Amino acid sequence: MSKSNTTTICSMCESMSSCFQQLKFEQLENISQNKVQIKFNKKEIVAKQGSFATHIIFIKKGFVKLYIESASQDKNLIINFFSKGSLIGLSSLFESNTYQYSVATMLPSELCLIEVSEIKKLVVKNSEFAISLLKRSHKSTIHAYNQMFNLTQKQLLGRISSAFIYLSESVFESDKFELILTRNELANFTAMSTMSAVRAINDLKKQEIISDNNGIIEILNKEVLVKISKFG
Repeated sequence: MSKSNTTTICSMCESMSSCFQQLKFEQLENISQNKVQIKFNKKEIVAKQGSFATHIIFIKKGFVKLYIESASQDKNLIINFFSKGSLIGLSSLFESNTYQYSVATMLPSELCLIEVSEIKKLVVKNSEFAISLLKRSHKSTIHAYNQMFNLTQKQLLGRISSAFIYLSESVFESDKFELILTRNELANFTAMSTMSAVRAINDLKKQEIISDNNGIIEILNKEVLVKISKFG
């Protein structure tokens, strides 16, 4: 982890979140003065479950995972993945002042840590900004509900199919993507053992529903994959 030598002015940021586009120029300038821009290496901890949530995390570059820790580190439950332009920690604005999860990088990443107190001030002053944050928070809540249903009501093949659909549609936005998750991380995202996850992936490959070319996943039969996700 290292503090960036050049901190981007928010108003000139190419990765600016749609939320921040609702702010006036002087409000963006204030955000710039109350943030720290940090470069993280792959697999670095960004936020620790149970620690004070003093900052909102904005992903300028890179890819991170959000997960709930268990007593056994191999059995952590991954809740979601976030890439460039995402905001993490919005729950600390309205409810808890501690992180209810941990956040770690999956690739070398550049993150902006913005003081929660400054975001709260903008929520009060700018209603459009507040609504935009609420929409993002609502989207995360809906995903959590869907994830809970997938993990408790579906068989293994249904879970892995749902995971691939989510990754293709909501994370990588393509039916062909590099699977930067390890098999263990994919297992933690679907609440199964690594061996079971590998078996389920192999089943989908044998049926030619997906292909895996040196870590490049391609969904070959989206219709069947959706059916397995729905009824599996």
